[in-house]
Amino acid sequence: MPEPGRSLSRRRALRIGGAAGLLLAMGGGLTAAVLRRAGLHGASETRTRMGTLVQVRVVHPEAARARELAAAAFDEIDRLEAVFSGYRPDTAVSRLNRDGVLSDPPPELVAVVRRALHFAELTGGAFDPTVAPLMELYRSSFAENDAPPAENDVMHARSLVGYRRVRLDAAGIAFARPGMSVSLDGIAKGYILDRVVAQVTAAGAAGVLADGGGDVSAGEGEVAGTGWPVGVEHPREPGTMLGTIEVRHQGVATSGDYMRAYTDDLRHHHIVDPRTGASPGHTSAATVVAPSAMDADALATAAMVLGPVHGIELLERVDGAEGVIVTRELDLVRSSGFGA
Repeated sequence: MPEPGRSLSRRRALRIGGAAGLLLAMGGGLTAAVLRRAGLHGASETRTRMGTLVQVRVVHPEAARARELAAAAFDEIDRLEAVFSGYRPDTAVSRLNRDGVLSDPPPELVAVVRRALHFAELTGGAFDPTVAPLMELYRSSFAENDAPPAENDVMHARSLVGYRRVRLDAAGIAFARPGMSVSLDGIAKGYILDRVVAQVTAAGAAGVLADGGGDVSAGEGEVAGTGWPVGVEHPREPGTMLGTIEVRHQGVATSGDYMRAYTDDLRHHHIVDPRTGASPGHTSAATVVAPSAMDADALATAAMVLGPVHGIELLERVDGAEGVIVTRELDLVRSSGFGA
């Protein structure tokens, strides 16, 4: 999750068409009438969380209850940020990174680390939660020198990366080498949004969608025979949509080279290939639909690193996952079922 106090996420490739589309529909006569006939009401709450704007939209038979549930969702987000934030010294992730070991970790952290290690193995390390030393090296180098780090510094940081050196067992979580650390930015936000959707649904909502700056978790929400429409924006042309998809009980996520770029030519950006220590140069953006936002989050990062050939091959191997990759030349490469 981005550092608090830094500029809000520029993750624009995935517009929350689900949110915007439903809001327009609710405000318009036709769908507002449909909701009234169904005895439903919509509510929305937007706040700054996880370094970006988070929107939670709820459909419920009672208007007041819809508003209550949308607001209460942020209590769950706050609770989970206190587990996963890497920028607050008191969180479980920060203590793990500081000490190299964490006994009796929160169950939420165990679940996310276990899933992160699963995707690391599945992708051959293209997605690797231990990439944190490389990410911090690039961030600090550009912040202090406005230049990429020296090659020997990159080599040292790479020596601290390796998901197989993370131990996760009954004793807790531990790193095999001093100096290792994890970044769960590429998976925890999706997990938090999934938890919000599950909580609001369990509380009786007829529909819910949670968006966190481009990661979307969509629960129930069918209105007039359709799901939540989510638009995928062109990575080089803000406001231009590559297409729209409808999602229910799914997650959607986009990774892109423009979201936090260090150089104007986008050669260096916040996504670093854990295997090479450099930003991938073949891909502009990757959007993934998966059974959960947590999975979509990790798979979008992996597809961005793997590129248009191996990234699509990955998505074809994962049940329930589909996606589109935009190459650096702005060609679109889709998985076989994307948009179907």
